Amino acid sequence: MKREGSLRKTLRFGFEQTFTTPDWWTEPGFVATSDTPLKREKMLALARGIADELAGSFRETVDIYGHMQYETFDSEGRASFVVTMDPGCIEVKTQPLLVDDIEPAMAPLMAAAEKAGVVPYRNWWYGVRSGTEGGCHVNMGGFTDEANPLFLDPVLVLKYAAFFHNNPWIHYPFMGVDVGPGGNAMRMDEHPLPAEGGGHLSVERFRQLPSLLAYGGAPDAATVSSWFADTLLMKDKHSAPSLYKFKDPLWLIEDRAVEALRTAAEFRLIAELRVRILEFLQVQERIEDLADFGGALHEDRLSCEWLWTGFVGMAGRLGLDPGPYRVFFERQFPVLSCGDGVPVRLTVREGRRPRVITAVKMRGDLVISKTIDTNHGRLELHCEGASEFVINGTAFKTAGGRLIVDTHRPAQNGVLEIRSRDEVCRFHLNNMMFTTEALTPGAASVVKARDGYVSLGVGSAG
Repeated sequence: MKREGSLRKTLRFGFEQTFTTPDWWTEPGFVATSDTPLKREKMLALARGIADELAGSFRETVDIYGHMQYETFDSEGRASFVVTMDPGCIEVKTQPLLVDDIEPAMAPLMAAAEKAGVVPYRNWWYGVRSGTEGGCHVNMGGFTDEANPLFLDPVLVLKYAAFFHNNPWIHYPFMGVDVGPGGNAMRMDEHPLPAEGGGHLSVERFRQLPSLLAYGGAPDAATVSSWFADTLLMKDKHSAPSLYKFKDPLWLIEDRAVEALRTAAEFRLIAELRVRILEFLQVQERIEDLADFGGALHEDRLSCEWLWTGFVGMAGRLGLDPGPYRVFFERQFPVLSCGDGVPVRLTVREGRRPRVITAVKMRGDLVISKTIDTNHGRLELHCEGASEFVINGTAFKTAGGRLIVDTHRPAQNGVLEIRSRDEVCRFHLNNMMFTTEALTPGAASVVKARDGYVSLGVGSAG
């Protein structure tokens, strides 16, 4: 069904964007409870701001959970945005949009958010802005079945799921901090095993696709949907991508936890990336085999530069300029620069590692909150020309002047002394800032190490 340029005229994008307040920690319930006084106040301000931007109107209604929401309309009475309350944030749903219409359509929302005093990120004390942790979900489909390229060509859905799996650089760099197994947007190979309550393993069912495709002809959308019915790829909203909505009557792909969108132009960038990928896949002769990244994907490969190198290579295949997308990598892996004694030649980034989830609170199939063991962290060190780093007196070989350091933050004695070439700095894991505080002897021990990667257990002084 490939027609040149047809996706730009048929594929619709719907966004579920999230906002919080710049000082979100002053009302803890704002990021843990759906309905709070401050959330109501900011929702009203946002709805009023949207109506002003569109010279339109708004009205209060009720969402599917019985919570108050606001529907907004433009100057001609057409529906525009829906402002809802979410357990962790304020969520705003858009109308379906073609890729070329996204930027002008999203500009009023972002302008209204600024006036209402809400932001699409969380501020942290050590100078970093991360995602709201509510996610920004991107839904792809069509207004009708007859105009939905995914419904008409469901093999394209399979190609997209395989491509997404094989290119982790379109996943991790656009998320918030909730990465890995149990997170808000799990890869197929991050799903729990059947013995752990994971149903049929999504990867295995995907690798059985040849038996589905062996009978000649392309399967219809209902057949593709039923093929994955007992897997988390279809059953769990928290998959990446999720096929939870690829069923009657929606027939949507949902990409969850695209957290780093902060301007109207960035919504267009996210959609443009997906259009380019799907155009590329339309002419792909076969569904890609799923790659096995092994444990390294959650170690040194879950890092800024490895993912960026992969993204640049992929962009070349898609005919896409990678430059505008670098900002997402910088946000997901931010450079740390707060405190005293900040190094000059050494760059320290906050890395991402799969979070250790100790408890999950649910309301039906909706995750209300998660309890995270915040002692686990990751740093990415880079010093041009360095052949090794010395951390608390122990030397570690680098890979191209880079070292990924997994840490376990202690209650006390959390100082790391880092030497690279002729520069020395100290970094405190408990406040994520550089410090001139004296090093505590015996504060770090090696759990696992290889060139370019080390896992440290940081404990009490000996």
